[in-house]
Amino acid sequence: MRMHESDVVEGLISRLQDPGKISIKPHLLSALCRLYHQEAEWKGDSWGTRPDTRGPYYQLDTWGQSERILEALKQELASAGPEQAALLISEMNRNRIQSNEALERIIDLATEDASHVGAAVSQLAAIDDIPAKAVPLLIKAAKNPLASPAVLSQSIAGLARTRHSSALNAMLTAMSTLQNAEGSDKEQAAGRSAFLGSALLVDQHEQLEKLAAEDLKSPAAKWANAGLLALAGRKNIGPEITTHVRKAIDLGWQEADRRVLLMNTAALLRNHYLDARIQASMNDFDPDIADAAKSAARRLRIPAPGEDNTSKIGDLTPEKALEQVASFKGDIALGEAVFLRAACATCHTVSQDQKQKGPYLGNIANTYRRNDLALSILDPNKTIAQGFATNFLHLKDGRELTGFVVNEAGDQVVLRDILAQEHNIEKRDIQERRTLETSIMPEGLMAGFSVKEMASLLDYLENLSSDDE
Repeated sequence: MRMHESDVVEGLISRLQDPGKISIKPHLLSALCRLYHQEAEWKGDSWGTRPDTRGPYYQLDTWGQSERILEALKQELASAGPEQAALLISEMNRNRIQSNEALERIIDLATEDASHVGAAVSQLAAIDDIPAKAVPLLIKAAKNPLASPAVLSQSIAGLARTRHSSALNAMLTAMSTLQNAEGSDKEQAAGRSAFLGSALLVDQHEQLEKLAAEDLKSPAAKWANAGLLALAGRKNIGPEITTHVRKAIDLGWQEADRRVLLMNTAALLRNHYLDARIQASMNDFDPDIADAAKSAARRLRIPAPGEDNTSKIGDLTPEKALEQVASFKGDIALGEAVFLRAACATCHTVSQDQKQKGPYLGNIANTYRRNDLALSILDPNKTIAQGFATNFLHLKDGRELTGFVVNEAGDQVVLRDILAQEHNIEKRDIQERRTLETSIMPEGLMAGFSVKEMASLLDYLENLSSDDE
């Protein structure tokens, strides 16, 4: 590192051509690689810091002989056999010498011989523009369950800078394998950083949303949800994509198993996007959800929910309950938790992306004022929404169906039940049909909830309407 002299460079290069020096040729090449860069002039702007910890210099700079060295290395690379070329490329990579020729050669070598994959992936992880011919190599490395943690991490870093349609699945596979590799904290951290910061997540957010909602037991599902959480809080993406991603998370939150997965993933990543929801879930009736929320809260340092001193709805007269919940200001996240705990999602949807069941609540507050909305929950039989009268059908084959008539034309009736299943019934197959005077929604649904909780439910429903506009 203190031999940056023209004579030294020329002496090393001349010895490369000497047949008598063949045994020390690797050392000559190593010395030339080390001499390609020199220590940059210190300008006083990096005191006490190290711009790049990889070495060999504190801060890299080229000098008058750098081009001469690179030309000599290229000539050696062109004439070297596979093993010698791989060693030289590794040495160039170690000294951070960028060369298109070296990159092309190592890709070709790795394509033909798997023993060179590690060197190729390492080189690709260090560049910004990934050649198209290298993408299949990176995908194969990422999907290899026997690949080392370093190769997996570097393959993720390389794929994160591509736009290939198969790159996302390969990255998810690599993340799953890498996460299970013991003693690889450094590689796991590097892989996570590359994956969660990738522009590929933005480009393929719809595919990410689809994968996040599929088989929740698959390792890839966890990392697909991790990608959604990362995008939900990312600042440098368009508002349309942010809204789309957040709605996908909202939709997933409606499912108990997905809720647990999202909370566990947020805790793993130290992601705070779900903090309010996690806090509200700490008192959930479902022990699995409550345990996951408490575990996530400990890791994310989320405080326990504040004490609720308000009365239970069941202990108040209907008039008093209506008065208190209509005027009380609750918490939206708590309201969402109440919506789920009260099993409202069994009959209602809050997103147009969901398969419709009973009355849609995504814009309910645009139709009902807060007082009217509270009254319809406390006394569901007082006003039944138009088109949602409960119909009972007794069929000639013995089946009994209850639900809403969504279409009736000619000789057919289409009935939708509370599970969102639609039944096409021939009228001639109906033995008895009647409209019930009561709503499917049970009375006393809020009896076990507090004023604060029901008020929070109203806040949640009102907020849905503002989001739906």
